[in-house]
Amino acid sequence: MINPNKITNYNCSDYELEENLVFWLLVAGKTASVTARNLDKLLKTLLAYSCKCPEHKNTPLQLIRQFSAEELSIILKNCGFGCYNLKAKGLKQLSEANLDLYSCTTDDLEKINGIGKKTSRCFIMHTRKNAKVAGLDTHLLKFLKDLGYDVPNSTPGSSRLYKRIENQLLKLMDKTNRTPAEMDLLIWRVYANHPHLKGKLLRCFRG
Repeated sequence: MINPNKITNYNCSDYELEENLVFWLLVAGKTASVTARNLDKLLKTLLAYSCKCPEHKNTPLQLIRQFSAEELSIILKNCGFGCYNLKAKGLKQLSEANLDLYSCTTDDLEKINGIGKKTSRCFIMHTRKNAKVAGLDTHLLKFLKDLGYDVPNSTPGSSRLYKRIENQLLKLMDKTNRTPAEMDLLIWRVYANHPHLKGKLLRCFRG
C-alpha cells in the first residue's frame, strides 16, 4: 500500500512504479491518505475480479487493462473515488499506453487523460533521484509567494508560466543539499501540518 508520507522511492520495483503513477493520477481532488486507502481497496477489488491466468502478473496496470472504462468507472465509484468516469478513462488509456515508466518524459505522461504538468512531475520527481522537475501544488506556490515571488494561487495552465516558476523554484532548491522531492515533502509538511515552522523555513532561503 502507498504510504503518502514516504512517497519518494528511487528504487521502485515494476509493481511499485505502476502503483505510484496510478496514485498520482487518482489523487487529484482527494487527500493523499484517503487516496492511498481507496487505491489499496481498488487494487484488491480488481484482483478479486481479474482473470487469474498464469500469463497475467497482476501488476496495477495489468489488472486495470483487463477491464473496460465503463467497468472501471463503476469500481472506482464503489471504492470511494470522485470524477470516476474521467479517471476510469485515464486509467484505461494509461494501461494501454505501453510507457517505459523508468524513462518516460513529462510530455509522454501528459498525453494521458488526467495527467497534467503537476501530476507528471510529481511522479517523476518522487521516483527518479536526479530529476530536475517540480510539481507546483498550492503549498509550493504559497511558499514562493511568501518569499516575494509573483506566482498564481493555483497550478498554472500555461506551459511557459509553469516552466518559469518551476525554474525559479529549482534554483532555490539547488541551494540546499536536498533533492527536489525531499524539498517538496519538507515544504508540504511545514505548510500543511506545521505552520509554526514557516518562518524558520523561509529565513533559510532569505538568508
